[in-house]
Amino acid sequence: MKKVIFTVLLMCTFIAFPSHNVTLKENINKSRFASDHIIVKLKKSSTILAASFPNSSVYEQTIKEIFSSRNIKLKKTKVLFPGDSKRNTALSNKYELDTYYVVYLEGETDILETCKYLKDEEKVDFSEPDFIGEAAGVKGTSVKPNDNFFTRQWGLHNDGSLGTTTGKNGKTGADMNVLKAWDIETGSSDIIVGIMDSGTKIDHPDLSGRIWVNTEEVKNGRDDDGNGFVDDINGYNFAYDNPNVKDDGGHGTNIAGTIGATTNNDLGYAGIDQKCKLMICKNLDDENLGEYSWWSASLYYASNNGARVINMSEGGYDYSKTLENAIKYAQDAGCIIVASMMNKNNGDTYYPASFKNVLAVGATDTDDSRCREFTWGGGSNWGRHIAVVAPGNKIYGLDYKDNSNYDVYWSGTSQATAYVSGIASILLGQDPSRTNNDLREIITQTAIDQVGDSREDKAGFDDYYGYGRVDLYEALNYGKYSSGKKDKVKDPVNDYEKQDNKDYDNENYRDNNDGNSTRAKANDENDNPRNKNDRNDNEKRGKKPKADDR
Repeated sequence: MKKVIFTVLLMCTFIAFPSHNVTLKENINKSRFASDHIIVKLKKSSTILAASFPNSSVYEQTIKEIFSSRNIKLKKTKVLFPGDSKRNTALSNKYELDTYYVVYLEGETDILETCKYLKDEEKVDFSEPDFIGEAAGVKGTSVKPNDNFFTRQWGLHNDGSLGTTTGKNGKTGADMNVLKAWDIETGSSDIIVGIMDSGTKIDHPDLSGRIWVNTEEVKNGRDDDGNGFVDDINGYNFAYDNPNVKDDGGHGTNIAGTIGATTNNDLGYAGIDQKCKLMICKNLDDENLGEYSWWSASLYYASNNGARVINMSEGGYDYSKTLENAIKYAQDAGCIIVASMMNKNNGDTYYPASFKNVLAVGATDTDDSRCREFTWGGGSNWGRHIAVVAPGNKIYGLDYKDNSNYDVYWSGTSQATAYVSGIASILLGQDPSRTNNDLREIITQTAIDQVGDSREDKAGFDDYYGYGRVDLYEALNYGKYSSGKKDKVKDPVNDYEKQDNKDYDNENYRDNNDGNSTRAKANDENDNPRNKNDRNDNEKRGKKPKADDR
């Protein structure tokens, strides 16, 4: 039956999106997944119903029996969503989170063949590769340091002095109208923003007082609060399964500072939200790559531990039911998910930005045009699922190594996404009762339309700018008269959703992935989430460091 479902879904994709037929083989080439494990979701059938969350022994035994009967050697199994005293039990049951496992395999195993074998297993709901995504920003360094750091933050206040990457003049006012907005609201320390990224330099002086602290946890090697994670004082490291959330590449520190660098402290930069707390969920490794299982677990963690806004400045090409259900769980728990459109300068679909009710963000340059080229290349993606755009080119911020280095900037839809997450958290500071739908409606309906290239930025919604460039002042005045005009009336938030279900029997898919894909980095700057001049010493990826090595 599952085999039929996979085939039908693939056919439906062709029918609904006929223009994608000719690019299927090319698109399949973009898939990347872990080579030593898969994700398995068991059915809640009567034969294994006795297992109870978090007691997973019956489920683990079921997995062992299934794989043994098919002569597939297991190395170990891991619960994807650990038992958590803070979890929403009703939502956990709704999405059957206790039935998800990461299953590690012995030796050289054909990942796609293994998923194929499990399709007709009556106790398995579905299995899928653990797909790999990447960060949506690339690092650069200022050639001419400037001591007046706030003047560099053109996304907050643009005086038109900074030109675009393509050589055009900047435009005064091509920003998010933040200075005027701060007279109304600057945020609230009660609002927690979950940052899904490469970690953060939590001891940076310009993040003083801004990092979330789990007051129920003590660093003693025990899970004091019973949430399933040991010593998670400031968040958790899902990439290496330990509590060390330090940043290995700088992307996450830039994102954290963009959202919440301490303001009015005569130091460095200003975060768009002056008061929110930053929960650090490290779900990218030292190459800025992340497995979907890490992303799913971090969503579960953040939503269970109080986050209201979840920033995902990252994306992967492949659809995953596991990741989709983790997104839904977080949304149902009261979180708004803000995600990057990605930086390929094309209309390809990436996740989580393409999931339903996720606020997908593209990037603008200093003249309000869509970033067709960032400082490092690439460009802001487009598509029917885009919601809004925000400044994303040459966004200065904090360094992950040197507290005194303020000459580092990053460019990409990552940075634009961070700004929009900050807007969402400020709106919650203004009114904590606002829901995911409320926030998406406010942010989209108050976005400034037709600010960019008239060939792309059409009246109303379009695929390049969504509903327009975000404006914090207008958002804070939603429902009132602002700037002498009433709020614009727009169509409801676009809930376009595309699910690129992969047919693991497809020969092209198997051939192009060699049956056992790895997370090898792309060999061009556009697809590489790291700047070539700023790599770690371990240029070539070897085995993942052990937890105690990180």
